[in-house]
Amino acid sequence: MDSRGNLKKAVLDWTNWFRNFSKEYIPRKNVPSFKLNLCLALIGVRRSGKTSTAVQIAVESEKVDSTFYFNFEDPVFFAGATVESIDLLITLFEELTSKKPSLVILDEVQNVLGWEKWVRKAIDIGSYQVIVTGSSSQLLSSEIATAISGRVISHTIWPLSFSEYLSFTNYHPKSEAQWNVSLESYLRWGGFPKAVLTQEEADRTMLLKQYLSDIVLRDVMARHSIKNQHALNQVVSYYLAGLSCLHSYSALRKAFGISIELASSLTQYLSQAFLVFEMMRYHANLKVQSRDSKKIYAVDSGLRTISLVSERKDWGRLAENAVYIELRRRNQEVFYFKDMQEVDFVVTELGKPVEAIQVAFSDLKDKKTKEREVNALIEALKNLGLKKGLILTSTYSHRELIYGFQIEYIPLHEWLNV
Repeated sequence: MDSRGNLKKAVLDWTNWFRNFSKEYIPRKNVPSFKLNLCLALIGVRRSGKTSTAVQIAVESEKVDSTFYFNFEDPVFFAGATVESIDLLITLFEELTSKKPSLVILDEVQNVLGWEKWVRKAIDIGSYQVIVTGSSSQLLSSEIATAISGRVISHTIWPLSFSEYLSFTNYHPKSEAQWNVSLESYLRWGGFPKAVLTQEEADRTMLLKQYLSDIVLRDVMARHSIKNQHALNQVVSYYLAGLSCLHSYSALRKAFGISIELASSLTQYLSQAFLVFEMMRYHANLKVQSRDSKKIYAVDSGLRTISLVSERKDWGRLAENAVYIELRRRNQEVFYFKDMQEVDFVVTELGKPVEAIQVAFSDLKDKKTKEREVNALIEALKNLGLKKGLILTSTYSHRELIYGFQIEYIPLHEWLNV
């Protein structure tokens, strides 16, 4: 840790940054409510907007002037920060502002050893309201949750939803053609806030490449002390290229000559960093469910676009990926269905199927295509005991009764724009 003078300057710099940013940030939708006597933990992939969300909460709570904010990726803490550092920084804040903070925001708090003990004490004493952010799902591992003893509520911050994307770009589509143009841009470039606001394609590409590099090197490789960087890069490229496809660890072993154990560990680390996610097959038998191949999705399709060696838009895969992330954003538990045919998503509540969704990014004018999608969905509905199903299309909107099952067709942009 640096000298007291440098720490004081860092506190002043971050305080000024926070107050300036609170005047210029773009509001997000569905910001979590802040509950007294609990710590709010904002987790999610790097650059998804966790800090902006914390700032928005401070603004809406009218606490900007009494907020202590510090980003623990500040270079003054590269040598390591401990729990004592937090108290020292707050003391310096009080000296600089002559105010005791009512809200404390600790950004990228996983870099502070013992932070959870400090949070527990602060909540128990009632000194401050506390928000912490982190770029790892391990931020709230079972050990940390036990240490904080139920004093924390976790909320995942995802890249921009399609409706937020439209707000950030200040674009208001009027026609079907305009809706499709905006949706295709969203599917191709994703929803990282700064990338969305970057106009030039070359600059956006460079930014997203830097994001991907930071996630892999800092949130995966450095955090887990991975020595085989080549294998890690191969797995990342494999997953991003194979968006929405079935995969297995044995396939990774055959493709890259790595062990199944390493393939499993690397996948777990990438998931903890919110870069990729595995989705299991829905099956009433948990043994069958656990051994079947999983489908892979990425947190943001823009990272896939900039990682391909040749341009490949694959609208169907990109649409399916967007639906998966949107379902996760809506806090849904999701699986895929497979029997004789496959359906993209089964939504469950308390383990019980409640909805089946097929993504057919097409206008369904081709009779064989429509029959294939409908037949697969009806097979799933029969197996799951459901009476209605949803097919997400490019433009087709309709509702019909087939063999006693209600099938609803909704354009993807409509379903996403809520």
